[in-house]
Amino acid sequence: MSYTHLSIEERHYIELSLKNEMALTEIARALGRSQSTISREVARNTGHQGYRHKQTE
Repeated sequence: MSYTHLSIEERHYIELSLKNEMALTEIARALGRSQSTISREVARNTGHQGYRHKQTE
């Protein structure tokens, strides 16, 4: 089973898509990833200001 990390470009796409109220399933389909991968990514990187594709100091 092959596993690859999400790229910074994919994370940025997720952030923009969520701001545009796109569903996780639509984001996953557009990126060619599973919905669970996107769901875990969003859960892991959502803070008080919402999802951020990269954390600020």
